[in-house]
This record gives sequence, structure tokens and C-alpha cells, in this order.
Amino acid sequence: MNADRSAKREVSRKLRGALVNTALLLASCLVGLLLCEAGLRLLHPQYAPLAEAPFVRDPNLLFAREPNRCGFHRHPDTRALLPLCHNSLGLRQHREFSVADLESSVNLGFFGDSYVENINMEAQFSFTEPLDYLLNLGGGGGVNVLNFGVHGYGTGQSLLRYELWDLRQTLDHVIYVYSENDLMDDLKHGLFRFDDMGRLAREAAAPSRFALLSKLHLSYLVLNTAEWLGRRREQREDHDAAYEVPPNAFALFRQLLRRFKEAAESNGASFRIMWLPMESYDSPGIAAIVKEEGVATFSLRDCFGERDPDHLRTPWLTTTWPISPYQFKRNFHWNEAGNRLAAICLHRFLEGRLGLSRLSEEEVAQALDLYYSAFEGVAPATAAIRRKYGALAGDLAGRRVPWAPSPDKLAIRSLFDVYLHNGWLAYVKEGCAPVDFDRRFFLHVWPADVRDLPPERRAHGFDNLDFRPRIDEAACTVWRRLPSYAIERIATGQFSVDGNGGHQNLWEAEHVLSEG
Repeated sequence: MNADRSAKREVSRKLRGALVNTALLLASCLVGLLLCEAGLRLLHPQYAPLAEAPFVRDPNLLFAREPNRCGFHRHPDTRALLPLCHNSLGLRQHREFSVADLESSVNLGFFGDSYVENINMEAQFSFTEPLDYLLNLGGGGGVNVLNFGVHGYGTGQSLLRYELWDLRQTLDHVIYVYSENDLMDDLKHGLFRFDDMGRLAREAAAPSRFALLSKLHLSYLVLNTAEWLGRRREQREDHDAAYEVPPNAFALFRQLLRRFKEAAESNGASFRIMWLPMESYDSPGIAAIVKEEGVATFSLRDCFGERDPDHLRTPWLTTTWPISPYQFKRNFHWNEAGNRLAAICLHRFLEGRLGLSRLSEEEVAQALDLYYSAFEGVAPATAAIRRKYGALAGDLAGRRVPWAPSPDKLAIRSLFDVYLHNGWLAYVKEGCAPVDFDRRFFLHVWPADVRDLPPERRAHGFDNLDFRPRIDEAACTVWRRLPSYAIERIATGQFSVDGNGGHQNLWEAEHVLSEG
């Protein structure tokens, strides 16, 4: 009997010891992962644009940018906190585009991934903004450059971004900026496939069940390491053969490119591919497909090469960053200077094709000096530039300092006091608690002219700008940018949704704007 008890105690002791050791091992692994994550973020933040950028799940595009949303992002080199805003069209631009403006202007739409969206800097420094400025100088106004780029998009997502945009008929020129990783992104995202007849077919978007892991920098390090090991394995199996992209990736790209071109041209727009200046971006396989499909191209290689020959030999996704003055020191993307040069190169290419007055290199340099100075000083000559290209940047900078609500700006008094402040709505609640922001807000805006609404909203007569808040917790304040068109009245509040899909307003109020 005693022997049995001793044996049981011994087994129990060993079991407890095993459990303790297992718990200690798991805790050690967890602490180790957290330290690695912290070290990666601090010492080598190359994955910050992917891990920290705000996306929303989208049933068509897999992931997308949320319209009318502002957040913050860190500069790769300075680590300064920068505003990251998208307008009511979900574009990475600080200004709005009304329907009337788009219908009366020449519009260029740039589609692509991170090199187009440029979330590593304030939006006014992305190449689309100074390019817009230069093109309007040469044409006296009437040109809009729209930035449809989304970090991480492949060719298929850029195509769908165009096809699903309600105002695509207003684009006169569609420019797709090809990036080398677009091929593998299309296979990875799986939004298109070939059916039994070999025709291109859509697949339903299936968001990952592991979305939370996308916020970890380690996740991207693991993926890059796995890709590198795969390439090494391929090279070991055949020492004479370099790593090759699967043939079905090229076949898929051909079909997506053909569909993109046909969609743009069916809407009366020209379609063109823009090659980035690095050596591998217009690889022979891709270049041959583009030529065979009759797609017009434009390359930044020669233009960048005139200024920085080393930039042409920049390796893709290396861990040792190049010394090019046009790239971030801790990130392979273009920095502000690189985007300025891209704007110069594109302006040189586009001004003649758009029938604009020719500007000399000296005139372009002087104009850009004035443009960039608009965001550094307060000279009256730069006020118009600042208003057009940096409105949200200035507003966000002002919101970082304490803001005192003024009684003469109070528009609504309810569960939240709502103020009109420099083109924004400020929802203020004294002594707020997290639960106050759990419910989704509705915001309906009636324009003075219904033609300012997107076509699908004109029958309703108002813009539906419902949102889930991102709050300034220190000030118990929610900020929302109002559309730039003339507004007649607004209605806002919060609502909840029951199990049957019904809506119940928790509070609601309305404000009629005066003509002034």
C-alpha cells in the first residue's frame, strides 16, 4: 500500500515538474518573441509600413483603405509621427475631389502598391502631389492627379480598384506602376484563377484567419526568410538555374494586364505601364508580355540614371540598404527626394502629351522650391499651395496641441457636443469612457448642390459617411473631416445593430449650416 502511494506521489511530482517546466519554457519563448519583436521594430523597422498601416477587410479587394480616415505613421528614418490620411474616395491624398471637378478636368489615375501610395511620408511629399502642381502650372489649371495606390496590392487588386470605382469614366489616363513583387502577390492573394476553359475567373476574397499576426513585424521576417530559403533550395537543386517565378504567375499577369487595358480603353482612357528605375523591374519576361499585349510604357530609368547611376542597381528587398540619396536609409522605398525626382521625370514625360506649356528645368526647380516651402513657412505666396495640398496635414498638426472648444463653433449639443472647426467636426464628451466610443457613428451630409455627390448617392440626396471612431483619448474627442463641397446640413449620432440587422439610434441630432 505504502509503495503504491509512494509511486503515485512520485508520478504526481514528476507531472507537476513537467507542467512547471513546460510553463517556464512557454513563458521563456513568449518573452523571447516579445524581445525579438521589440528589437526588430527598434533596430530594423523595414516592416513597419506593412505591420502598422491601417487596413479594413474588403469583400472584393481582400483588404483596402477606409475612406475619411486619419491616423498616424512613423517616418522610417526620423521616426517622427506623421499624419496618415485618406480622403472620402479612399485615396492617399489630403484633398477632396468633387464629382463636378472630376467631370470638368483632365484626370490621371496612378494605380499600384507602396511606391504609389507612399505611406512613409506626409501626403504632400508623395510624387502625385508635386506632379499635380507642376501639370497645373503648365496648363493653367484643369488637371487632377489621383493616387489609387495601396501598400501590398498586386496587379489584380489594382485592376479591381479601377473596375469597382464608381467614377472610373472620369479618368482620362490610367497609369499602372508595376512592381516586381506584384507577380507573387497575385498568386498569394488568390483573387483570380483560370477556369476549366483557361479563362480568367474571379475568386471570392477570403480574409486570413490570422489577421492579428499581420500586426507583428516578426511575421514578415518569417515570410521573407521562408521565401529566401525557397530560392536557395531551388538554386541548390540546379546550380545553373536562377530562381524562377512559377509560369502560371506570368500567364495570370498577362490576362490581368489585358483586362486592365481593355477596361480602361472601354471607358475612353489611355492605359500605360510605368517602370520603376531599378534593374529588375522591367524583367525580360514581363517586358515581353507587355510588348505582346500592345501596352504603352514609360520608364523612370534614364531620368533617375541622369541624377544617380547607383540607384539603377538597387537590389530588391535587401537587408543592406543602398546609399542612394533618393531612398530612405532604413527602408528600400523612395524618400521625399526620390518622390520629388519621380514628379520631375513624370512631368517631363507628360507635359507634351497633355498639350501643356513647356517648362524649362530651371522653371520646374523654382516651382518645386516654392511648392515645398509652402509646408515649412507661412509666406502669403504659398498659402494657396498649402490649402490645396496640405490641408489635412496642417489640421492634424494643429490637433496635436490642446484644443479649446469655442461656444460660437458649437453645432450640436447631445450625448456628444459637436463643433465645426476648420472644415472638421469635433465630437467632444467631457469625462468620457471607452464605452462611449464602442458604437458606430453615423454622419449624413446634404450638399448645397446634389451634383457634388457620387452618382450612386444622388438618388438619396446625401452622403453617407458613417464611421467607427479613432479617438484622441486625452481630449475625449473624435475628429471627422467634412467634404470640401458646399454643405446645406448634416445629421449625426451613434447607432447599434441588433441580432436581426435592425438599427437603433442611441442619439441623433441635426445642424443646418448657414450660407457663410
